Amino acid sequence: MSKIIITGNKCQIQDETDLDFLQSLNKHLSVFIESSIYSQAYKKGFYDKNDGNFKRWDGFNHLLSANLIFKVGLLDRVVKFFKDSGKDVDVVDGRTALTKNYPIDISMALEKLKLEPYPYQQEIVDKLVNERLGIVKSATGSGKSLIMAMTVARLGKTTCIFVIGKTLLYQFHELFSNLFSKDSGYAEEIGIIGDGKCIITKINIVSVWSVGQALSIKKKDLLNDDEDSDEEAISKEKYLDIKKLINETKVAMLDESHIASCNTIKAIHKNLNNIEHFFGFSGSPFKGTKNSESILLEELLGNYLADISASFLIKQGYLAKPYIKFVNVPKKNIEGTYQQVYREYVVENEQRNNLVVKYTKDFVEKGRKTLVIFNNISHGKILYDLISGEGIRCTLLSGKDDQEEREQAKQDLINGNIDCIICSKILEIGADIPIASALVLASPSKSIVKTIQRVGRVIRKYPGKENSFIIDFVDNIKYLHNHSKTRLEIYRAEPEFEISWPKNV
Repeated sequence: MSKIIITGNKCQIQDETDLDFLQSLNKHLSVFIESSIYSQAYKKGFYDKNDGNFKRWDGFNHLLSANLIFKVGLLDRVVKFFKDSGKDVDVVDGRTALTKNYPIDISMALEKLKLEPYPYQQEIVDKLVNERLGIVKSATGSGKSLIMAMTVARLGKTTCIFVIGKTLLYQFHELFSNLFSKDSGYAEEIGIIGDGKCIITKINIVSVWSVGQALSIKKKDLLNDDEDSDEEAISKEKYLDIKKLINETKVAMLDESHIASCNTIKAIHKNLNNIEHFFGFSGSPFKGTKNSESILLEELLGNYLADISASFLIKQGYLAKPYIKFVNVPKKNIEGTYQQVYREYVVENEQRNNLVVKYTKDFVEKGRKTLVIFNNISHGKILYDLISGEGIRCTLLSGKDDQEEREQAKQDLINGNIDCIICSKILEIGADIPIASALVLASPSKSIVKTIQRVGRVIRKYPGKENSFIIDFVDNIKYLHNHSKTRLEIYRAEPEFEISWPKNV
């Protein structure tokens, strides 16, 4: 009978001689890379230095190696493929036994911070401490950072929490520092690696960008395409210490785990040589509905362990119900590339920008603290001039603003000094501004992740806040019209979202 031997974070198939079956399995575990059609290796081929032969790439990422090795996250999928093919397989777990847990009691800190865990949060923690691998899909506002902290406390092992961007780096560090305090009998400080800082302890908040540098990941492969990733570099003298930490880490948690298929995370995963628990957390783990995207995350993180949707949280009263209205934008005759259409129809379109201003003003006049989200800084400046020109007290935020300026804007909104923040995509991830109850999406997107994250910015509960209002746009022009319809379908996937779409569009 065939065997699957698990060692570390990899598995190997042994004693299987059915070549037709193995070819079918290889195909099942292969993902076509859409961008491959532009590569020289795909179009013209390449010289393989290993065997001296000229080859041509088929464009597929083969997750099963020539010697039948695959990552442990795919184990359930492979076992199912064996069974569906009428084959028996014996799984032999050759991993070392889990080390002893050393729980840390953070109950007093939770009480002091008035953070009483909800039943669903406790259920997820109870499940995670008995698992080695998995994905927690937990909607924005569900308290996934608290779930992560409670799980870390129950395990009590050397831990790295991997985050993207400075906002999340400092946000997580503050929460964990408050929870793992002297009140909890925890003597060490919480480590932080990122934005020029490198303090390593038992429990660490780690920037994937900074650790990627320490692992010598090529600059083009670093996760550094986000506006919020302009971190100060860490001294190269600390690289060996960082590598040692990654090698010794027993518990790893990846926030915003939809990024798990990128090269930076793959490299980090490869260096987690003594990992015992590896969990991914996100409100939207898969970038899209394609099997090719989901399997790349599954390869590293395994399967779903929990799925807490926004609709569940709204029904239970944990989130504010969103009312989403699509506003029709007049057609324009614009030809050219996507960038040209975007610039003329979105950034420089007076009619569209006036609609953004109109609904922003309407929300503010009704007493709603409002967020206006844009993509490109030139658009943000245009909107700021128009909105402030209407007498609306507002602040413009972009990736150029540091953490202190971002926090000041948030406090100004809470304290009533301003009524509106005009912000770039830096507020799509990690921003916690529960007082905001209105959102104007000034810039279009077709991304499931971005769409869900943007809505998440205004549906967190706040005293006196039972609902939230969101303005989106039907852009009647090539490229962008389909993006509008894509967002509509994303919203419709949540039964508790109330959606208004213009007639005859």
